[in-house]
Amino acid sequence: MSNSATEASLRIKRNGIWSRCASLAKTDSEDPLKICHDWSLAADTLLTEAFHISFPENDVALFALGKLGSSELNLSSDVDLLIVSDQDGDKNLKQLRHFQKLLAERTADGFVFRVDFDLRPGGRHGPLIPTVEHFRDYYGNYGETWERLAFVRLRAICGNAGIISDVTAFAKKFSFRKHLDFTLLDDLKHLRGKIQNHYHSSTTVDAIDLKMGVGGIRDLELFTHALLVVHGGKDPSLQMRGTVEAIQALSAKSLLPASEAQFLKSHYANLRRLENYVQALNDEQTHLLKINDPHPEFVSKALKTLDEEMKHCDQIVKTLLGEAPKAISLENELSSLGLPESDIQELWSEIIEQEVLSRNKGRDENARKAFLQDYIQTLKAQGGDSHLALAFLKDFIRSTRAKASFFTLLLREKDLMNKLAWLFAHSPYLSRILCSRPELLDSFVFRAQSDFSEDMGVLLEELAEKKLLSELVNGSQFLEQKDLSDLLQNLTFTADTIASTLMKALKKDFPCSVQILALGKWGGRELGFKSDLDFIFVITGEPSDNDHKLAKRFISRMTEPHRGGNIYSIDMRLRPSGKAGPIVIPLQDLQNYLAQDAEPWERQAYLKSRWIDFDGAELTSNFIARGLTSEQLTELNRIRQELVSKTEDVDLKFSEGGMVDVELAIQTVLLCEKLPPPRTSTEGFLTLKQANSSSLLTNYNYLRQTEQMLQLIASESTSEVSLKDESFHNLAVAFNTSPSKFLEEISKRVSDNVAILKELDPRRRPH
Repeated sequence: MSNSATEASLRIKRNGIWSRCASLAKTDSEDPLKICHDWSLAADTLLTEAFHISFPENDVALFALGKLGSSELNLSSDVDLLIVSDQDGDKNLKQLRHFQKLLAERTADGFVFRVDFDLRPGGRHGPLIPTVEHFRDYYGNYGETWERLAFVRLRAICGNAGIISDVTAFAKKFSFRKHLDFTLLDDLKHLRGKIQNHYHSSTTVDAIDLKMGVGGIRDLELFTHALLVVHGGKDPSLQMRGTVEAIQALSAKSLLPASEAQFLKSHYANLRRLENYVQALNDEQTHLLKINDPHPEFVSKALKTLDEEMKHCDQIVKTLLGEAPKAISLENELSSLGLPESDIQELWSEIIEQEVLSRNKGRDENARKAFLQDYIQTLKAQGGDSHLALAFLKDFIRSTRAKASFFTLLLREKDLMNKLAWLFAHSPYLSRILCSRPELLDSFVFRAQSDFSEDMGVLLEELAEKKLLSELVNGSQFLEQKDLSDLLQNLTFTADTIASTLMKALKKDFPCSVQILALGKWGGRELGFKSDLDFIFVITGEPSDNDHKLAKRFISRMTEPHRGGNIYSIDMRLRPSGKAGPIVIPLQDLQNYLAQDAEPWERQAYLKSRWIDFDGAELTSNFIARGLTSEQLTELNRIRQELVSKTEDVDLKFSEGGMVDVELAIQTVLLCEKLPPPRTSTEGFLTLKQANSSSLLTNYNYLRQTEQMLQLIASESTSEVSLKDESFHNLAVAFNTSPSKFLEEISKRVSDNVAILKELDPRRRPH
């Protein structure tokens, strides 16, 4: 077939299909969205035919955007296209000109499509056929919010499969990001404002703009795509193109109320029905529905309620986009905080001088000032340590490089603003986590992480992030609720999950029977903040060359540095033969060691032994029947005396009657009386001796609760409490008491423990 015959054939096919669709639209004989879908399928067929004629070597790929990309093409629309190549070449440009001529040139037979290639890297100033590398580089470094929304509807039509795979994968990452960027919503608000200004300046009083009008097609699509981009990075099932499909999915995920979703679907279908109608009249690219012209009954009926429906749609869209930011002045805001002039000079000047990082500085500078004003007002309402809160705010802004997205996120999420101000004013430990990893904020909002990656490098970052996020979430809850049991269980569960996940990943490369036996606080399911992981590696099957390789790799992966620190510090000194012993022990050797050779202090430690993600035999039965001799009790008492703190200040852990004294005492009781514990925790041990230790358990939990709170509040890691320390004063405030009364209460409980232990602890009796 000659070129002219081919062109004529394409136009004739187009005219026949269009006429059928237009007839259905003018008579309202078919669902309007089905008309759009059928017309989109026809466009795909026509474009594919023209593409294969123009690019016979299949070294480029053709993509659709806009309404064709979402298979919702209206009857007289431009088609937004993008052609991508593997490499630069003048040959492709010549073929592109032929492709454009086939589609857009008007002849006696009409035309096929008006085509628009402006949605490409660099827009009208960029290359007509970008390479895959150019595509990645441009959008990876310079892509803007409106382009992220545009690529939600990117869809491959035909061409080179490798190019299609590369471009599609990158476009998804570009549009749907793992960490939320609420600047998106502010950008849309301003984009929407421009659209509305254009609408008000260009429309006439006797017509309704179905597309650009307030509450029209563009508004509804912006609203829907914004929700997809905000949530699609966390939930890949929301990475979709179709507007109605998206509304249904958002409703199913409870991200859009069912009543609003139902209205928006109906409103969208009605708008597309009317748009199809006005475009079918003259095959004209218009979105104006003239009110006073004669219309069929279905149009006249729709006009009766259209104004109210567009107003209702406008109200729904506003709930997402919010109001435009107002001009803000921060003068005199700090005076009500009662900060000295030196603080204002030292901290506030540094905060205010950090310019916002943004392409739209005028807009985002307002967002920054609004955030700072809200932050100060929040501090005033909470009454925390304003100096501390401003110091960490300064570090936080520096670590975010003053990105506008963080300011916008915190302005929108008032609950998060409250938590951030509270943490910065009360907890140096949690504040440092946020300052080192500010991108954790969005996970902090949703209390969730994505599934773990199969890639080891990515997995390690995810595990480090999981640990930090767990401490952040559970620490903030503990500050408010002081629920010790929940805190210890949740922190332990996080450690179990991280260790189990890492072991499974490593065993793919090093298959073996190595298992983890947790000890200490980890074994007792009572991990706190800053706790090491005490454990040993145990071979439960036949030895292999991979045993030591896996163990060493596990240790290095756990302890190597990441942003925010290592995943965990580890302690393996409790393995048989101590530091000098092998790092992997056969199970039978361990059982024999515990039954015959383990020292009393080692048996104490193994009372808390617990397998991680393995249904192994409990080990207490191997040694509990051995009991303790008088010589061994004397030795344990010598160790106790070395551990007891000799300072005047109260040490929650190491004072006589402190936590370590209680823990080792009750462990000695179990060994001496040959009592196998029902649980591996100190609480479980104390429950066994309920008649003698109910007060001891209450006091122990009080000291542990205080110790964990001190970890969050103190600037340095410590277990000492003293009226001389500012941290202790802050700790007393957290417990709603005065420092002197608080210290008196702690001292009394420690003294009570000493009196109880003199009766209970076998180490203190004459031997």
